[in-house]
Amino acid sequence: MEQLFSHEELVRIEAAAQEAGHTAREWVRGVVLQRLTGDRRHDFEDALWPITLHRKPGGVLQELHHAGCWVPRGDEDTLTTAEARVQLATRDIRLCDACQPERFLAPLE
Repeated sequence: MEQLFSHEELVRIEAAAQEAGHTAREWVRGVVLQRLTGDRRHDFEDALWPITLHRKPGGVLQELHHAGCWVPRGDEDTLTTAEARVQLATRDIRLCDACQPERFLAPLE
């Protein structure tokens, strides 16, 4: 996680996590997966995964991102976790190199 955030960002994340009663890693995961919204705690399956479209010769390339990625500009189409898994299994979508959403789609152990 230290490789993803600057020192200043880590300080703010750790403070927010402590205030919420979570570890920094749990807090980031919760925000990224949109698990901590309002009074209702969402399940991982409720997470939304933005898709950006890139026009390339020969077609359109779809790229999958996690909700906290800085690449999407907003107003992109999204997939549910189940839909994202299907797209990944059929290789109909490319994974974002910047946010590496596969980290979050992999099962927790």
